[in-house]
Amino acid sequence: MNYLLDTCVISELVKATPNRNVINWINNTPDESFFLSVITIGEIRKGLTKLPDSKKKYRLTNWLNTLLENYEARIYPVDLAVAESWGSIQGKAENNGTPVASVDGLIAAVAQTHNLIVVTRNEKDFAATNVTIVNPWKDKE
Repeated sequence: MNYLLDTCVISELVKATPNRNVINWINNTPDESFFLSVITIGEIRKGLTKLPDSKKKYRLTNWLNTLLENYEARIYPVDLAVAESWGSIQGKAENNGTPVASVDGLIAAVAQTHNLIVVTRNEKDFAATNVTIVNPWKDKE
């Protein structure tokens, strides 16, 4: 199985005290099964841009640069196939009265196009997209 890591998962990994369930899930899953979307990179860059100049901003910028190097071959773009999938996801969700935020729809479209499981804490944000979701914040039952 291959996984598309949502922004909340990547962000959790650099917290001072990350969620133990997330860390355990990451540590027990092969690194090569993790993928990112350019949308997640954009969301992280947006957050960094909004930070004032500080040691934290410098540290997180270095972290992002390392992340980009480590995932270079595992970052999916928004191409024509993803755009087609996104349009279908958005249209169906709106017709059902459950609109999806554009960025979440694009992440779902990347997952759908490349047969990936979305890893996120934000299950409700992806509910109307019909992609498979894993929430590592939840305790295993």
